[in-house]
Amino acid sequence: MTWFLFTILSIVFRSAYGVMTKVLSNRLEVSIYTQATLLSFSGAILSLLIAPLVGGLQIHFEHVSLLAVALVILGQGLGNITYFAAIRNLTNGTAQIAFSSILIFNTFLSLVFLNLHLSPLNIFGLVLLMLAILSVVSGKIELHRKGVALMVLAAFLFSIFQLASAELSKQVGAATYLIIAYLGAAAIVAVLKWRAVSKDLRKTSLRILRIPLLTALPSLGNFLFAYYAYREAPQPAKVAMLLTSQVVLTVLLSYFFLHEKSHVGRKALAALLVVISAVLIKS
Repeated sequence: MTWFLFTILSIVFRSAYGVMTKVLSNRLEVSIYTQATLLSFSGAILSLLIAPLVGGLQIHFEHVSLLAVALVILGQGLGNITYFAAIRNLTNGTAQIAFSSILIFNTFLSLVFLNLHLSPLNIFGLVLLMLAILSVVSGKIELHRKGVALMVLAAFLFSIFQLASAELSKQVGAATYLIIAYLGAAAIVAVLKWRAVSKDLRKTSLRILRIPLLTALPSLGNFLFAYYAYREAPQPAKVAMLLTSQVVLTVLLSYFFLHEKSHVGRKALAALLVVISAVLIKS
């Protein structure tokens, strides 16, 4: 199985995860910090369960970059907090536009730190992908300075997480990577907002884990296939760029499962642009 197919599978699972987080947000009546903590903790539980199937846990870290580990944990943990804080102040359209800046961050950081080389076709593919993301936006667009600033910061943090994951995937096994990403992110949120999290948990039962566990399933697929794509790709940074297209697929899935049926033609065109841009970026 090629790295490109792994990337496509990761995008599909990430898009399903995007739909499930909307369900979780509507049904799980706790703070956004508790939602983020429970999601990451649920992902860690599932990772432990599948660990024997993906090579088992590796405890030896002699050849592991502690900087990469720290960036994965901080990028995912702080990114979750910033994202949920931003989304409260933004309309759907504004949020998607602001978050699409992750494509810019991925490209810039890859050129500076990962020695990424882009051909004219690759650059044209990136332009098409940005157009696809912007064209799929629907809903009222409003400029909320704080919300937009937080969402752009979230995009930057998730970009760091993705590129650090590309580095860490070369150094540890799949199970170890998943535990680092999930458990580390849960710990960051829980430590920074422990009062809000502990207050919510005192008022709820273990049944609260049901929805986060269901939501964590597609997240696990996203992380796992992205991990294998990073390991096999000649230029792992291209994987991070292609993963950005999940924005478009998430909107398309929302059409079928959440009945968000506005601007159907524009969404179909965006999907076609994503396919074309993916082929160009891959080349």
